[in-house]
Amino acid sequence: MNSIILIKSREAKIEDALKNSNRIEVFDIKKLLKEKVSYLSSSLMWPYGIPYHLKKFAGLNTNILLNNCSIEHGVYFSRLVCQIEVTHYVSRILTFSPFREEVIKELTNLEPCAIGPYIAYVKNYRSEEEITEKKKRIGHALLVMPAHSTQEDVAEYNIGEFIQQIESVKKGFDTVLVCMHFEDMKRGLWKLYKDKGYCIVSAGNIESPYFLNRLKYIISLSDAVVMNAVTTGMAYAMYMNRPVRVISQQVKHKVIGCNNSNDFELESQVGKAYEIFNENRFVITREQKIFGDYVFGLENVKSKEEMRKLLLTLTRTRQV
Repeated sequence: MNSIILIKSREAKIEDALKNSNRIEVFDIKKLLKEKVSYLSSSLMWPYGIPYHLKKFAGLNTNILLNNCSIEHGVYFSRLVCQIEVTHYVSRILTFSPFREEVIKELTNLEPCAIGPYIAYVKNYRSEEEITEKKKRIGHALLVMPAHSTQEDVAEYNIGEFIQQIESVKKGFDTVLVCMHFEDMKRGLWKLYKDKGYCIVSAGNIESPYFLNRLKYIISLSDAVVMNAVTTGMAYAMYMNRPVRVISQQVKHKVIGCNNSNDFELESQVGKAYEIFNENRFVITREQKIFGDYVFGLENVKSKEEMRKLLLTLTRTRQV
């Protein structure tokens, strides 16, 4: 009885915290920087609240732990795996795509399962009515998603040079939205874009259960996306039918805790992504769609029943 009470109490605390987080607007940088998410350190939420949202989507108790299973936190374009995601004594791992399934089978002993872009399983941060109203205000919007830092490393690039590129492609758009990563917000990089007159938005702290909900809302407000590095955001934008353009720019970026056992340049999908997403116009080409199916898993998104069936094999307690 006590364990049942404990689970219900924990679930109530999480739901209360979710309600509080839901009050923060994606345009309010100061509040996003102050958001408290320390209660989300458990495996119920990490990474990015994905376990919670998958169970919520499938109609399962969100407090039930996934058993013997890990989750890749994003898309890897090269043939590598992050050790932190494969060394927790698990035998199965959820991932994005057929490409990632191939790599995981080649480099690990884990059994991978592709479920497509995780953003498919989260609710939008705002209602359709609110999105429509906001779109009326900002008009035709270009979303900029710069290369970003993490807690483990710092992404460095020439922001002034990138802004020049943005200026060259923003013709025909009423608003430029710049989506800043939490770590780069803390470094104050958003101010450089703000000074240019761009509108700054963010999905907030990566440990927030609303990180992906906010990102889905931000992409919903856009009509096209421009980047200066290949990232997981490409998969999310393509899933939401937003054309993506990648501008080639030197970005110094060091990833810690990853095992790269194959040649990065020759055998990765990075070079191909830069090549096929460097269109002079914002369109989704047939070649990009084929790439998206293979690397992003656009065709691997599960239905509610399919997800429920999958997760029931991974939970400590089976549910009817």
